[in-house]
Amino acid sequence: MTDNDRPAAFSHGLVSSFRWRVEPGGKGLSLSKAVCDYLKVAEKESADLIEFGSVYVKGRKECNPSMVLQGGEEICVSFAPYGVRRFYEIDPARVIFRDRFLLIYDKEAGIPSQQTPYDGYNNVFAALLRYLAGEKKPGRYAALHNRLDMETSGLLVFALEKRANEPLGRAFQQRRVKKEYLAWVEGVPEKDSWTHVSEIGKAGGKYVSVKKGEGRKAETLFNVMRRERDRALLLAVPLTGRTHQIRIHLAEAGHPVLGDRAYGAMPDRRLYLHAWRLTLEHPVSGKLLTLEAPQPADWLTEDGGRRTEDG
Repeated sequence: MTDNDRPAAFSHGLVSSFRWRVEPGGKGLSLSKAVCDYLKVAEKESADLIEFGSVYVKGRKECNPSMVLQGGEEICVSFAPYGVRRFYEIDPARVIFRDRFLLIYDKEAGIPSQQTPYDGYNNVFAALLRYLAGEKKPGRYAALHNRLDMETSGLLVFALEKRANEPLGRAFQQRRVKKEYLAWVEGVPEKDSWTHVSEIGKAGGKYVSVKKGEGRKAETLFNVMRRERDRALLLAVPLTGRTHQIRIHLAEAGHPVLGDRAYGAMPDRRLYLHAWRLTLEHPVSGKLLTLEAPQPADWLTEDGGRRTEDG
């Protein structure tokens, strides 16, 4: 199939998506055949897209190519720039903490925390479920309790039993989980520490600070840990959990995170934001836990270079 054979698409950056409604006469068709017919692709390619998590029916991901349609359903298909390549699995060495109830994982930069509209396979949550299934233990379960931007590295928290899920959720909702991030930023702040408060909402398809009453309150504490000639290393402590909160607040302060092109920084090899440390009560035992994710292999060093696997 060539691009000229395919119906018109709308684009999200490098991702192209196709959306249509099944005609009433499509009742009884399999999802795979409907996708095949509309996109003019081979049925195997259609099935691969569905199993990969790239197809949504009535707004919900559907991974069963044999699903029988009733007619009238809205279907959306998104194509990842790398096709349906399955390349990501959990690295056991990145598990920072694990017991029966809780698992803390050090997410790599560039990997989504959970599924995206175009890929249900290559993300930490799906990979963790596969990893747990491979252990062949009964009662496999995982629930993700915090999300990091794809470009951000660091700590993700999972409940491994339903018994732990509710108290862990309450702890995050009630802001009893202390989250600390490291960020290299452009420029050198004058203040040693400050608090940034704004309301964050979505405008033009992007999260930004908005006028009072038009968004949700966001508050972040910042402390300068190191100053260099044209950059600084900061500790960021978000007191609320809004999307892109730290990135927005640093950009507003005139010191965007290095590599954060979405908020005005120059391009770099990565976004230099790292979810470094978490302090929380264990959801079952009540024991206070403080957990840290080591600085990533590609993190900036104090002498201006970048770390390597050898340190």
